[in-house]
Amino acid sequence: MKKTVFLTLFAVFITFSSCSNNLAKLEKSDDYEELYKGAIAFYEQGKYSKAQILFEKISPFYRGNIEAEKVQFYWAYSLYYQRLYQIASFRFKTFYQTYGRSQYAEESEYMAAYSLYKDAPDANLDQSSSEAAVVAMQTFLNRWPASKYYDEANGIIDELQVRFETKAYLKAKLYHKLTTGLSYRNYLEAAIVTIEAFQHDFPDSKYNEELLYLAVETGFKLADNSIESKKKERFDRTIGFYKAFSEKYPESQYMSKVTSWYNQSIKELKALNKSQ
Repeated sequence: MKKTVFLTLFAVFITFSSCSNNLAKLEKSDDYEELYKGAIAFYEQGKYSKAQILFEKISPFYRGNIEAEKVQFYWAYSLYYQRLYQIASFRFKTFYQTYGRSQYAEESEYMAAYSLYKDAPDANLDQSSSEAAVVAMQTFLNRWPASKYYDEANGIIDELQVRFETKAYLKAKLYHKLTTGLSYRNYLEAAIVTIEAFQHDFPDSKYNEELLYLAVETGFKLADNSIESKKKERFDRTIGFYKAFSEKYPESQYMSKVTSWYNQSIKELKALNKSQ
């Protein structure tokens, strides 16, 4: 048993050493045909980092040659399979911009967008890559409306839109949470602005009932903690939030709470009008 394990490890070591030696030898070579064949061989064996090194080396030499498309296309995929998605996206983009009539142009433009999608983080992190992916994917769909990737591209756009919605929802919830802390007065207006922005950007979201409820709560809290000169305007805004909520969600579980803030707002406005 031990002898078998030893022989297996020894074989792996020999193979690894052989590949490393082959790469070192090829890197020193000026025989571009040999380098090309070596790059393709490494790629087909799944040794993408080694293939990448060689494709990058021979790229200038093969510019304008019949093999140039394959070099650039495989180079981009070598980066993609190493999960170097941003660089891969750039190389795929460079490919279809250079070889717009190539048989690989459609796939390359799709992969440029798809690589950005693969680089996109979870909803609780910055969504710059996701936004770039949506733009790239939509551009792809506009250019290739009959593409075999059409349904998949649309599905990715829908998925990323949900990610944007979730990110915006989490942001609104965070600002509302800050209104319950020790320095809550500093965040009341920001929480309302964030909620209103969410409703504008995602009018059909499933989160709007909860967030509009929080807008009534936060609006009342802000008005109640305002200086006299701003109370009327802010209680009026709270009443506006309530009316929007009651019209859209008359059977909501939050109805009794928002009605309470509405009634208190009406009472406060009457008192303000009497004092003037």
